[in-house]
Amino acid sequence: MNILYIGSSGALSLIPFRKLLSSEHSITAVGVLNPVVLNNKVIALENESLSLAANQLGIAIIDLSESLRSIFEQCQNSAFDIILMSCYSKRLPEQIIKLARYGCFNLHPSLLPGYRGPEPVFWQMKEAADMGVSWHQVSYDFDAGDIWRQKRCYLDEGASYTEIIAQLAQSGAGLIPDLLTDCASGEIKLHKQDSRLASYYPYLKQQDFTVDRQWSARQAYDFMCATRVFACPYYCKIGDHTYQLEEALDYDNNAPLESTEIHEGRLYIPFKEGVLITTFTDKIRD
Repeated sequence: MNILYIGSSGALSLIPFRKLLSSEHSITAVGVLNPVVLNNKVIALENESLSLAANQLGIAIIDLSESLRSIFEQCQNSAFDIILMSCYSKRLPEQIIKLARYGCFNLHPSLLPGYRGPEPVFWQMKEAADMGVSWHQVSYDFDAGDIWRQKRCYLDEGASYTEIIAQLAQSGAGLIPDLLTDCASGEIKLHKQDSRLASYYPYLKQQDFTVDRQWSARQAYDFMCATRVFACPYYCKIGDHTYQLEEALDYDNNAPLESTEIHEGRLYIPFKEGVLITTFTDKIRD
């Protein structure tokens, strides 16, 4: 099957892309916004650029920031059967989707209909939600199309954002062969999302990096480990003060601590369950 693969940079786009490269199917073109291309040069792909990876393999690249007419013409020349997307934040024009006889499917890093929106991993970690991936048909409303299949993922304690994204991408990539087989056979089964269960979360703001002592210490630890990549301080209200936290070091579910303590520059914070151990940079009176 011939595939138009659409994505951006990072593991959530590149891991499924590499899964397709090792399959019997063919990626006839890659679609990205403002692609980086270095013709006739091979470099180390340290920045995980999808366009550079495609360029080095001689795969046609479609710049999705161009005019609709130009994009449409390039897509027509690519002669694909299906569109697969992962980590692409723009709405794909209906005229492009209609060119794919098997339709357009997107990999979303949550168990839809929960956690629609641009940063689902952050919000799932903040709310200690079940993690997973969903392959769904692309519809006009973001992340709202009919679901083909989902897979739950179980994360390691204290996993980093990079580790979580890689695990989710691997899980989603592992479902691609079955998705393409189902499409080719005409026996694909889809189910609609229950709008009553849907949730949408926006881009992040500084106030979203709050840590609530009504959580368990384990939840706070996992949240801070997973979201440290955003380089934002965390805020935790304790009595009449708000502490600006820096890094979660550990947690202890057995420590009998009733009030916050400071030892050797470390802050020990009692939560609803357990004690969180962090570094901190400031203490602010409310």
